[in-house]
Amino acid sequence: MRTLATYTCVAALLAAGITAIGAAHAGARGNDKGQEDKDTLAQVAELEQLHATFHAAASVTDNVNGDSVPVINKRIMEVLSIWAPDGKLTIVNATDTAGIYAGNIPENGDPDDLATCPMPTLVANGLQGNLCTFYKYVGGSWQPANKFISLSPAYNTKFVPVRDQYGQWTSSVYFECHYFNVALNAANQPLWTAVSHVDLDGQASKIGGKWLLTQATGEAVGVPLP
Repeated sequence: MRTLATYTCVAALLAAGITAIGAAHAGARGNDKGQEDKDTLAQVAELEQLHATFHAAASVTDNVNGDSVPVINKRIMEVLSIWAPDGKLTIVNATDTAGIYAGNIPENGDPDDLATCPMPTLVANGLQGNLCTFYKYVGGSWQPANKFISLSPAYNTKFVPVRDQYGQWTSSVYFECHYFNVALNAANQPLWTAVSHVDLDGQASKIGGKWLLTQATGEAVGVPLP
């Protein structure tokens, strides 16, 4: 009887130990999942900053007089700062400037230098130039005559950051750009006239600790409805 009791006690202790080990492993997995969720949320917050940088750069800063060329060039450099060196933007529409804008000017590039910021080739749906080409000569918000701002509904914005097989963060990116003319009317109030509604649908990667757009397509979308 003592032997049976001993075996029973040992079995109970083993079972308790196995249960404790299992619970510990489950807890570790839970902790890992919790940390993973926190890391993902942190990446989304950084992607939201990329999003904000884009729309700030796409918006006039002086809706009374319009932005000067130096200010516009600064805004061009700001929007280029969120693109990877080999970034590619494809514009889909029926104009002669539709097509591909590939490659980013170097950090010391000059939007007023045709060597680093060439004019569009006007080969519809072909290679039009680099990313600076688009923002300098095509993007409506960066044209000196325009006083546009860009608004983006949060409910139509989506980022899905994930780690690839090498541990590198990548993410799909989707947001919309709803442009409004805020030049002053006769009563010295912003017109708030809708100009265009387009999206940016693409990918971003975290490069050197910073989220950068790597490729995207832009085309017309409807008026934003929740």
